[in-house]
Amino acid sequence: MTTKPKSVTDVAKAALYRLSELGLAPTPENYAQHYYQILGRHPSQAVEEEKEPGDAVDRKLLDEVDQILDTIAQKTSQLAESLNARNEEMRITVGDLSRTEEKGAMMKLLGTILTTTDAVLATTGDTYDGLIVTRQALDQIKTELQETRRLVQEDALTGAQNRRGMEISLHREVARSHRYGHKLAVAMIDIDHFKKINDKHGHDAGDQVLVHLTTLMRSVLRESDILARYGGEEFLIILPDTDVNGAQFTLDRLRTVVAATPLQYREKKIPFTFSGGVAQVQPKESAQALVIRVDAALYEAKRAGRNCIKMAAN
Repeated sequence: MTTKPKSVTDVAKAALYRLSELGLAPTPENYAQHYYQILGRHPSQAVEEEKEPGDAVDRKLLDEVDQILDTIAQKTSQLAESLNARNEEMRITVGDLSRTEEKGAMMKLLGTILTTTDAVLATTGDTYDGLIVTRQALDQIKTELQETRRLVQEDALTGAQNRRGMEISLHREVARSHRYGHKLAVAMIDIDHFKKINDKHGHDAGDQVLVHLTTLMRSVLRESDILARYGGEEFLIILPDTDVNGAQFTLDRLRTVVAATPLQYREKKIPFTFSGGVAQVQPKESAQALVIRVDAALYEAKRAGRNCIKMAAN
């Protein structure tokens, strides 16, 4: 179950993530609306949050976005006003030109038109250069926010999603499954007798087993599948557009690969196995209920002697 964000940083990142998911522009209005929706209150009820480490960075980024949006609005508004004014000047001058028959006056009016044209070009050029710089600033902020989100949602050891990232991905995929009627399966695996590996070979070897298993899983999984470290030596795999039989096939294939590819560690091989449970999301089933069922299936696999896969009960 997804825990409610408690710090300003959590809420800010969750709000930006929601805007990205919904395809909404990160305007101050859209951001504020979803920020307070996540907090569960109306903007008029907002109170000043307690300052925590890192909040100043988030506020700075959001302030920069706000300033950049204001700059865009100001530049485009100024450009429109300037072009309207120049256009009116040219219209008047062209009208005067069409009514005169004296060569000197005509040349003077032509000069006025050329001067006005040069002013239009200068105005659009300055505005274009300013908007390019603004776009570059927005791209930089987007990159920083993406990197922040990646670090917040990534397991430092294996590079798989961490528990927080898993919760976000799972809730999103369950919602999509319910909305469009697509199949969705999840699998949970646990390395058998992992404590014995740590006791016999050391914790560094145990860490390398986790990294090795992650590499093997990625070699078996599709690009659309989502891998997360659920905790300790447990992993959760989210399999979009897959039923429970497809999930079991994937885990059986992974078991074959793991059996044939023990970890090579300091000139010795460390073989290991894993147990797994699989479940397919049911109509109207929540992400939390789905995880409970697949966890129960994993427990059945352990009770059955480990190194096997069990399907969850419906």
